[in-house]
Amino acid sequence: MPDRVIEGTWDEVIQRQDLRGHWVRVTVLDETATPTSSEPNSWAARLREWAQSHPRVNHFVDDSREGIYGGTVDDPR
Repeated sequence: MPDRVIEGTWDEVIQRQDLRGHWVRVTVLDETATPTSSEPNSWAARLREWAQSHPRVNHFVDDSREGIYGGTVDDPR
């Protein structure tokens, strides 16, 4: 079984038949947290949180197709 993230309460996780017989690592995130899977924008909220955890780029970045693929070994952009 490859590494994967399984979210839920302890009671939900221990009921999972597909985990029986496997070694698992449990990380308690927050004892008062509510499941995010029922929230319609939970993926978007997590993405925003991830993006905000990185430093802001304060200079021009050419993210056009030509800017990404236009450079060569002799002429990196």
